[in-house]
Amino acid sequence: MVNTGKPSKGCYICRARRIKCDEGKPSCMKCLKSKRECLGYRDDYELKLRDKTKATKRKSSIAFDASIPTFTIDSYNHSPCQSESSRPTRRKIHTLNNVNIYKAIDLITTTSPPGLLLSTDGIHTELSRLLKPSSVDIEPSASLKMVVSCQLSPPINERATCFFLSNFVLLPRGLTGKGNLDFLLPLVYAARSTETTLMLALNAVAHVALANQPDARKLIPLADSKYVIALNQVNKDLQDSEKAKQDATLAAVFLLSFYEQLSSHPMSLTGWLSHINGAVALVKARGRSQLDTKIGRSLFDAVRRHMTIECISRSKYVKEGVDWWTSFALEDKVQHQVSVLNLKVANLRADSHRICTLEARTSENVEKVVNHLENAKLIEREYVDWYTNLPDEWTPKMAAWIDDISEKNIESATCYPGKIDIYGELWMATTHNIARASRLFIITTILRCTAWLNPGVDYRLTPEYVNASQQASLLIDDIVSSIPLFFGCDILHTDIPVVENSYFPCGKDSGISGKGVTGVWAIWPVFAAAASDFATNTQRLWLRGRLKYIAEDLGIRQAEMLLELQTRYPSTFIYRDQVMIEDLKRAKMDGMIGDTPVCI
Repeated sequence: MVNTGKPSKGCYICRARRIKCDEGKPSCMKCLKSKRECLGYRDDYELKLRDKTKATKRKSSIAFDASIPTFTIDSYNHSPCQSESSRPTRRKIHTLNNVNIYKAIDLITTTSPPGLLLSTDGIHTELSRLLKPSSVDIEPSASLKMVVSCQLSPPINERATCFFLSNFVLLPRGLTGKGNLDFLLPLVYAARSTETTLMLALNAVAHVALANQPDARKLIPLADSKYVIALNQVNKDLQDSEKAKQDATLAAVFLLSFYEQLSSHPMSLTGWLSHINGAVALVKARGRSQLDTKIGRSLFDAVRRHMTIECISRSKYVKEGVDWWTSFALEDKVQHQVSVLNLKVANLRADSHRICTLEARTSENVEKVVNHLENAKLIEREYVDWYTNLPDEWTPKMAAWIDDISEKNIESATCYPGKIDIYGELWMATTHNIARASRLFIITTILRCTAWLNPGVDYRLTPEYVNASQQASLLIDDIVSSIPLFFGCDILHTDIPVVENSYFPCGKDSGISGKGVTGVWAIWPVFAAAASDFATNTQRLWLRGRLKYIAEDLGIRQAEMLLELQTRYPSTFIYRDQVMIEDLKRAKMDGMIGDTPVCI
């Protein structure tokens, strides 16, 4: 057994910050001085080596409920002082085709499913040009100052991991706090090696998060190579039916989806969708028992949130149905109601693609479209009821008013002219905004049905359009007025008040506003508002500027791909519906002509 040294008896927060703890009781003074909540100390059990029995897993989950375990960061000897001979050689790497990696997960049984091992031809087949690190020439006579500087520079692995933990991993504090990737630290702490699949995935996503910063772009090749290693290891684990159902495996798959969200590769959007689908398949295979622990519940909620957005954005039906994803989910009543409605919108959009492209205007098809229209209106009324009955702490309140901003500065402005709203907590604002984005797509469905039912009339001249325009404008206004809460507003002379019942496990800055996690939470509502026909030109310009901020400053490169999309709704979808109907008519006519006997 390798001697790893005497375990630290410091409190969780001091060990996470990698500083010496004074071990004060009941709370350490360093936490109190830095205004952090001291989470206490490990018990004797946690200071011993542990196996992975069921009892151990249960104790780990209890520890997760009560406190935040420590974590370790391995070292990577990568610095400007690295000699030329010690650098990795230039080589070509082929990765797995992660678009297909999860197709067999649904077949997980007591034996490993055959055919899950995939070929290594895939997304990053040209990594050879990326793997060569930049040359840094150090003369043999370099000054002592340079040598000392290199020796004191933290290893890249430590810098990357700390950056990721201090920007994207948010831990809840108290009963009302909500986190982001809060399942990660207890699983990392329980890992017995730095070479586990979860640690490899964490290493990859941490490196790409750091590499996306303006002064660290040269780290992208290193991040890509680590992603390839993690992806191959995930592929191996998925062939083991027991490993495939473990928390760590699901967490690793989810981290790979997060990697694709941060990455700027052309195939990243496809990779993100693939990993989300894989995580969904794993959740289904794990069954209801996964909700017996807080780690399992946190993983379930994270996958469901991303799956919901993926299904809405791609007009996909929710696999297993809405009831399966909500009937046994453990969440408060307010959150539960809106989660059900968001999943209903995904199915509504999937139905729209099928119903609003019906070619024949028979009485049966007319009835289908009318019923679909009524269903959309019913879901919209349920959203209105949800909003009307919100507790006071969920209701947004106006905090400030911004005067006019010149149009030439609007794209880069941190605030949009008009009101700025505040919310009880940032995650409540996120919940509101996702609901608003869903309602914008309900309006799209209503107008698609209206256009189908009135083929000879411009749908923009109908009473339904006037009503939809008014509703959508209010929803977009509310999204716009909430965004300064996420990213800050430098125009104001005071900070926007934010109740933060959550914190980052690494770094000294405890504020959430403007951190990477805020971009993750805001990206979908910002895009939904920017792509709506009902956003004004200046609103769209400002919202696209916020997407650029998310991509360039927060390092979430998926925002760049969203900026490239030319979709406008409902107009784009109504146009596509009409084109598809005309194509069906043309094909039908061609078939009839082909069946007509030819007279000579």
